[in-house]
Amino acid sequence: MSNLRLMTVSAASGALLCGFVGAIAARGTNVLLPGLGLVIAGPIVAGLTGLVLGSMLGLFVAAIVILTRRKPYP
Repeated sequence: MSNLRLMTVSAASGALLCGFVGAIAARGTNVLLPGLGLVIAGPIVAGLTGLVLGSMLGLFVAAIVILTRRKPYP
């Protein structure tokens, strides 16, 4: 597996898993931002946060795998 493909797959799977878990965990909640006058549904905020953090975690794990491999791949 090439380095680019490994990083893409890791970022996508991390974003999918963490976004789904975050949205499920935050059901029935709301995020209030009184200074801006916004009320945002909790699952949307938690899902987007999970997407970002999950993709970052996936990229971090892929970078560790790439840097610790002994045999270089094209």
